[in-house]
Amino acid sequence: MKRYVKPLAGSLLTGAVAVVLGACSSSAPSAGSPASTGSTTNGGTITIAAGTAPLSADQGLDFTTQGTELYSVVNTPLLTFKRGVEGVGGTQIVPALAQSLPTVSNGGKTYTFTLRSGLHYSNGTPIKASDVPYALERDIKIPWQAASFVSAYIAGGTAYANGKAKTISGITTNDATGTITVNLVAPFAPIVDIFALAGTAPVPQTTPMKNLAGTGTIGDGPYKWGPITAGQTYTLVKNPKFDVPGLPRGHADTIVYKVNSNVLADAEQVLSNQADVFDPGDTLPASILQQVKSQASDRYAPIPTNSTFYFWFGTTQKPFNNLAARQAVLAALDLRALSRLDSGFLNEDCHLIPPGIDGHSDPATCPYHSPTGPPNMTKAKQLMQQSGMIGQPVTVYGEDRAPRRQYLDYFTSVLNSLGFKATEKVVNSGVYFTTIGAPSLKPQAGWGDWVQDFPNPWDFMQLFASNAGSSLNYGYVTDPHYDSTLNTLYQSDPKSVASQWSALDNFAVGKAYYAAYGHEEFPKFYSNRLNFSSGVMSVEYQTDMTSLQLK
Repeated sequence: MKRYVKPLAGSLLTGAVAVVLGACSSSAPSAGSPASTGSTTNGGTITIAAGTAPLSADQGLDFTTQGTELYSVVNTPLLTFKRGVEGVGGTQIVPALAQSLPTVSNGGKTYTFTLRSGLHYSNGTPIKASDVPYALERDIKIPWQAASFVSAYIAGGTAYANGKAKTISGITTNDATGTITVNLVAPFAPIVDIFALAGTAPVPQTTPMKNLAGTGTIGDGPYKWGPITAGQTYTLVKNPKFDVPGLPRGHADTIVYKVNSNVLADAEQVLSNQADVFDPGDTLPASILQQVKSQASDRYAPIPTNSTFYFWFGTTQKPFNNLAARQAVLAALDLRALSRLDSGFLNEDCHLIPPGIDGHSDPATCPYHSPTGPPNMTKAKQLMQQSGMIGQPVTVYGEDRAPRRQYLDYFTSVLNSLGFKATEKVVNSGVYFTTIGAPSLKPQAGWGDWVQDFPNPWDFMQLFASNAGSSLNYGYVTDPHYDSTLNTLYQSDPKSVASQWSALDNFAVGKAYYAAYGHEEFPKFYSNRLNFSSGVMSVEYQTDMTSLQLK
């Protein structure tokens, strides 16, 4: 999953945008300066080799890194993250369909946007202010995998989600003036970031309120959808009607995203120049990594990202409704082994907030053992005896693609070594998150990951809020202290309360609500047909489609 500025009042808005720039990882290459253009050309077709398909081409459902790469150049929201730069600069929020950043009033509870005039969707239909609430209501109905971003924080969102209202009452619009007013339940700083997500982009009100997995939706982006074979091939073509000033138009005429679950074969295709981009959402297999480094050193680089890989526990049922049982697992995990399964791209840590986000904690503070040292099996076995859960059956969920399948195998083996009777439930990567997030399933344990949507610690910590919904909070964690602290902290500039965010993360680690095991670097790996220095690995979009250029 992917998955954004932090104003509390109108006078703080400009400063809040500046906060975003400092909140993202400074270790990413380039401090936010434009990528070098070199000798490039416009036009042509670029092929991306990907191991996993998005959940959907519809931004009103999907919330994966794979999907965001694609539909974020089709569906332009009111605000957007700056493209064409790597590192810190890629987290800057700029106006997109809106004329400017919103004005903030009513003590941080009212945000007012004004739509640019004269904008059109790729089919020529004029964009109206009232298209925005329609898109948000559609997000809730489908539902969008991050629908709680809308329903939980915009006034009237919960009533609409529960079927008690026909509209989201907290949003009012005026098509004549282009004004869009959003009223919140309470001050919520990340709302500006959320309006920079493609999932909140307006769509024509003729768009069906159902998942359009095979066609995607119509937007006003530099690209529009071409032919799609859902789960296999997704084609983007230049949108000649793109009319948003100040945003990059892209260079390639056509971008073809081809899905092949054999990630090794995908890497071999890019190495031999039969495909142009290795999708960074996949891990370069260890078996080919040294070959890539030696034969393609001028077109490969590992790029730090703000991401966290973790295991989650079903906290409402045996055996993981027991604190000692969860803690035993954390004590028994060898994070070094998990890093090896990730070809060494993983930096071991037990915390949910990654190093590039305010509130990150020193891995040395991990309570059960050093993340870079051996597990504490003595402690783990003591906790298991204390729990009384030895012999309890556990079904563990995980993806079928490498190395996620190997993570599942390892985690299951650890559970069995502790005395659980653990079995695996392997789910196709294309439907994994919708499967484990189904409200009817209530799984016992499994694997998860989260890649930064926006550089605010709330983006990670909200995964375990009681109001996050089953599509994010897979273990149904409910903790009043966690919730109340989260709801207080998200009202403030994260830098000013960074130590409190860190304390909340450490509290949750102590409660073993999650077993985070590291933060990943993503591979930037191209064919020799592309200008490597011009291509941007964005902290927000991963592969920035608008930056890809043929030599």
